[in-house]
Amino acid sequence: MEGMNERVYSAHSGLSRGAIQNARNAGRLVVYSDGSINATASDMRRADMTDPDQQRRSKGGDTGFNGPADSSSYLKARTERFG
Repeated sequence: MEGMNERVYSAHSGLSRGAIQNARNAGRLVVYSDGSINATASDMRRADMTDPDQQRRSKGGDTGFNGPADSSSYLKARTERFG
């Protein structure tokens, strides 16, 4: 085996195994001929293909956007209205 299996790459990347499987199916991972994952190349490809705003949201970071489409503004308004 040249690279990592899904379980090891999941721990390496901090993503769930399901997310790794989705990334593989979507072509966001670089795999060797034996099916193992090339971690360095896959990290770079995922960074290039993933929306930075989505990455911040998935890690619980603030997007800096607080408009009508922001779910937290809905929760704030609902909390104020219903206590």
